[in-house]
This record gives sequence, structure tokens and C-alpha cells, in this order.
Amino acid sequence: MPMNVDKMQTKLASWSQDQDFRFDDIYNLLYDEDWLRRAYSSVKSNSGARTAGIDGQTMQDFEEDLGENLDSLTKELKSQSFDPKPVRRTYIPKGDEEERPLGIPTIKDRVVQEALRMVLEPIYETDFSDDSFGFRPNRSTHDAIMSVRNSILPAGTYKPWVLDLDVKGYFDNVDHQNLEQIIQNRITDQKMRDLIWKFLKAGIMEDGEYRHSMLGTPQGGIVSPLLANVYLNELDQWVKQWTDLTLREKTKRRNAGKGNWHYVRYADDFLLLTDGTKGKAEKMMRRVEDFLDEELNLMLSDEKSELNHAEDGFSFLGYDLKVKTESGGVQRTVPKEAQRDTASKIRKATDGNTDVSIRAKMKAVDAVLRGWANYYKYATDAGSVFHGIQWKTWHMLTHWMAEKLKCSRNELGRKLDSTDPISMNGVTMTKIAEMSAIRSKSHRRHDHPYLEGKNTGWESLPQENPWLANKEERTGWSDARWKTLERDNWTCQECGTNLEGRAAHVHHNKTYSGYQGPEESNKQENLVSLCKRCHQQVELNREYAHR
Repeated sequence: MPMNVDKMQTKLASWSQDQDFRFDDIYNLLYDEDWLRRAYSSVKSNSGARTAGIDGQTMQDFEEDLGENLDSLTKELKSQSFDPKPVRRTYIPKGDEEERPLGIPTIKDRVVQEALRMVLEPIYETDFSDDSFGFRPNRSTHDAIMSVRNSILPAGTYKPWVLDLDVKGYFDNVDHQNLEQIIQNRITDQKMRDLIWKFLKAGIMEDGEYRHSMLGTPQGGIVSPLLANVYLNELDQWVKQWTDLTLREKTKRRNAGKGNWHYVRYADDFLLLTDGTKGKAEKMMRRVEDFLDEELNLMLSDEKSELNHAEDGFSFLGYDLKVKTESGGVQRTVPKEAQRDTASKIRKATDGNTDVSIRAKMKAVDAVLRGWANYYKYATDAGSVFHGIQWKTWHMLTHWMAEKLKCSRNELGRKLDSTDPISMNGVTMTKIAEMSAIRSKSHRRHDHPYLEGKNTGWESLPQENPWLANKEERTGWSDARWKTLERDNWTCQECGTNLEGRAAHVHHNKTYSGYQGPEESNKQENLVSLCKRCHQQVELNREYAHR
């Protein structure tokens, strides 16, 4: 009998409402056919799904024998013979000169990790603090920022001293033994805990050399942020002795000159705000430092942890915040560094190589610009900042386009479909200046996302665009897609739906494996225009045909 995954997750969430409930028989969910297929679908839809791990298998390879691969995973999980492979470590740009490490698991490991997350998340969402916002469904960076804003409003519960604390190398330093003990307090299913342990110990492959992972959560893993939150939830609960007080208790503390506290955490970055004295704030920093050291074997980052006054300003989650006592408000501005970083990304994307099609380049640049603007649209200075960034972007882009077409910028102006906004070959650049001055919603308490009648959504953060190295994700794909839609008169070839103004999909009749490379598969005779619903059905039929 097919499993209803959503209903099962609701049951897990309901059972977890009882704090004394222990989950001792949930491992079997992982090798259920419907559960694994849902996990596979989620992994497939993620950005970076095509990237291979150390075994060289891409999502395309995995799908060639999809039924067989999922059956194999089912058998391995059921017999407990599944062993995750080391992650492939690579480095991606961070700012102008820095790089940050990224671990890439194999496709099979990603599917199993997603299946694992699907079991654990409904359980732990019950246990997590409402003051924790990072990597959780239905929560966002802006929820965290609004929670901070409300606590420093002069007209509200004004808490001017701000402890900005950051855990040093957090994701690399989670103590495995401690994490195992914390998980055991909720999950008593030994098979489930054994699988988590295997992922923790899978190791890293870098430059052909294997390294053991003695500390930290699975590098680059889907389940890694969840396990990291499970670990720091210990801090969240410990802090409640100062933050989770009744009105009477808060009044008593205030009258005694002790001050009250507000706490906000987003992953490894957290704030403690108080209306007490500077000395009390400094004492709290030492308390937190001792707790992290003694209970979690973690350290505060000396470089990133500091004490600020709200009227002097401080930074949190990419925004600069500052109390304006004369107006009684809080300024949230776009840091100069964030403006420079984005301008630098656009400059790199529009320098040099003109092999990429104009459509692909415009879409890549617009994706970065739009994602960045979506994140900063709540800033009080968004209007002026967005105007400046938009002008710089369009200026750099038109220079690149003129070089690509071997013409002057004046001649380019006559070739464009529109100059404001820039539009050509069916792509129109977003006018981010018109996205500014959007008012933030007040921070709200959150319902459990997996209980009956609730919807689960995830925040979409700005991403490093995969095309910014002046390459298309698939060579020639952008132009091939456009030509197909034009050829088919923007009409779904299955049901006849008009695709203009809605999600238009272009389907490959034959998969890449039937050709020598992606360029060959993008030939017009292999492409067909479909609406989203018909495309999903065609893909589903293909999947079942391979089972």
C-alpha cells in the first residue's frame, strides 16, 4: 500500500508534541519506496543537483537507471549495508579574494540524507526554540532581523546593549559524541542513530587524499544544517533561564537592576540584547563562553564576537542596524561591503569572454541582481542603493553586449528591444530600483510547519550563480530553448496551453545519453515545448518506463 508521506510527517510531528515520547521505530521509513522517491525528487530539484560526488555519478547518470538505483538503495538501507562515501571537497569564491570550502556528497548519499531529513525535521521542529531562525522551514533571515529590530525600538522594549556572538568554525567543530548523546534523548532507534553516525564519520576527499572527519556535521550535506541546529538547541534552551520569563519575573529583575534579555540565533550567529548595564552584558558573554566550552566543546570567535550599543550601530545577517533616538526608529541599511561585492560579481561576469550567448548572459546577471535585491529590499536606504547598483549593472552589461556584437554602444541602443529596462532576444532585465521601499512584516510566533493544515516553505537566499564564470550551465541551451518556444508558437505541444506569461518548459525527447554531449542533445528535433503539468507527467512516464 502506497505511503502518504505528508500524513506520516504530520504523525511524527504530533507524536513529538509529547516531550517524553521517544522514537524507537522510525528507521523503516527510510527504505519505503514512496519515501525514497520523494527524497529523490527533492534532491533533483535542488540547485547543484547535476554536480557529481567522488564516484563521478551525475544526476543524469542516476536517472538512467532510476528504478534500479532506488531499489538498490532500498535493499542497502533495509539490510543496513549502506555506507556513505566521503564528500568531494571543492572551493567556491567568497568575496573578491577569499574562498570557502564546499563538500559535495554523491547523488546516492544526497538522496539518503534527504530521506533522513524528512524523518528528523518534523520531530525536532517541536523541540527547537522560537528564537532560532536559520535553516528552518517557514523562517527567514528577515524574521530574525525583525525580532532584533523590535527589541531595540526605543518606543518598545528597548534593549540597547547588543552581544553579537559567533561560534568559531561551528560546522567543522561539532563534537560527535556530544551530538550522539543529544540525539539519543529523542531518537532511541539504534538503526537510525547508526546511520547518522556513518554520515558523521564518512570523511572528506580532497586532491585525491582521504581525511577522517573527527569533528563537525556532514560537509555540504542536506542533513547537516538540521544536525547543527539540534546541537545548538542546547544553547537555545539554556538561554531561556534569562529570556523565557513571565511579566512579573521581568519586572522583578528590572527593579533589581539586573536587566532583561532577548535572544536571536541564525545558525552560528546569535545576539543577546539587554536593557541592563554594559557590565552585565560583559558578564553574560563570559557565561556563554563557559557554557559553549564546558557543555558543547565549542569556542566563540574572538574576531567576530563583540559588544555594541544599538545607537552606535551593529551588523547582523548582512544588514547594518542602528537606533535613531530622535525619530524613535531603527535604520536597516545595505552595508558598503555588500554593495562592493555585488558590483564586483557583475564586473567579473561582464569582463572578457564573449563566447556565451546574450540571452544566457542577461539571464545570469539578472538572476544575481534580482536575488541580491530581493534580500535587501527591506533596507531603509534600498531606493538610493538599488538605483546606483542598477545603473552600474546596466552600464557594464551594455559594454559587454556591444563587445559581443562588435558594435558601439550607440549602435547597440538601436538593436535593443528596449533600453529602460534593457531588453533583447526575449530577456528583460529586472528594474530593481522599483523593488525598493518594501515594508517589513512584524516578527510573528511560528506554528509547527508539519502539523495538520500547515504549509512548509523554505527561504530562498541569494546564490552564487553557476553561469558567472562566463559559461552556460549547458552550452547553447538558452538559445536552443528560446528557438524551440518560438518554433512551437509558445504553445504546449501536449495540451495546447498558451505558454506566454506562465512557466514555459522545454523537454528533451531523448536524454543526454543518446548523444555525444549536451550540445548534440539541444538540437531542435530533440526539443519540445510543454507546460509545467505536462512536463511533469512526461518525466513521470519516463521514470516508470525505466523501472
